[in-house]
Amino acid sequence: MMKIFICSPYQGNIEENKKKAAYYAKIVAKAGNVPVAPHIYFPTFLDEKNPNERMTGIEMGLELMDTCDMVYVFGFEITEGMRFELEHAKEMKKPVRLYDRNFEQICVKTLPIDDRASDEYRSLIKGQKLMR
Repeated sequence: MMKIFICSPYQGNIEENKKKAAYYAKIVAKAGNVPVAPHIYFPTFLDEKNPNERMTGIEMGLELMDTCDMVYVFGFEITEGMRFELEHAKEMKKPVRLYDRNFEQICVKTLPIDDRASDEYRSLIKGQKLMR
């Protein structure tokens, strides 16, 4: 059983993003893996609007990522928190899989010409240990 870190948006439409993160976690669990989705759990006791508590949550999330076997990135919209997580994943050389918001895997080979991916997205993904 692998531990999979869920990297998906939280900021923006928070209620919708929490539902999507829970959906991703459910699919990971049904596949026989352990989903790690700190952005579902930590906001239940840390105030996202309090900068110190938000940074504590992000720091704790990175600690959890360190224990994971792989990082799954969902969607082409990369929030500030996701950007930070991706930088950490790159630094830690964590294997990364890319998915769209519908849990369809993104083809790494065609990513350079995928219209859904912005230049910012491509630059954040560049240098990651991408898995197919």
